[in-house]
Amino acid sequence: MPRRRQLKGIASGIASKFISRNNDVNGYWALGLFYKTAAESGKSVFNLNLITGESSPYFKYSARVAKQYYCFLQEQMNKLGFEDYQIKDAVIEVMFDVPPTKRQIIYKHTWGDPLICKVSLTDDLNRTWQSEFRAWCGKHNPIRECRSIRRYVL
Repeated sequence: MPRRRQLKGIASGIASKFISRNNDVNGYWALGLFYKTAAESGKSVFNLNLITGESSPYFKYSARVAKQYYCFLQEQMNKLGFEDYQIKDAVIEVMFDVPPTKRQIIYKHTWGDPLICKVSLTDDLNRTWQSEFRAWCGKHNPIRECRSIRRYVL
């Protein structure tokens, strides 16, 4: 029987994969697209529900992105012996325009603004397991960015 605290490790894996540069939508970095979407709607937080595929603020491809990470969540749960019913809720929350930490300022190797990506998994016992990562991200700008050759047919 798997231990529930292993869900925190799964949440950490989802968060690190989500902020990766390999997380792209139509060849552009997904975080930059989410940042631009949030800024255009006047918000500094982007939420993505992995189970329902809904996002706040609304993003055109949120269901596809959520499905990709929900499949990853299920793979990790199956590897550890969890059942699908043991997860009631799975949410990714990205907070933009947060103040940088002293360490982030010293070791800044990229452009953009600081962010916090938090993944929360709620189990069937209503216990929430969270993991968060700090990173940097700029708003999507097709003039500045190079488009990946990995383009999905949407």
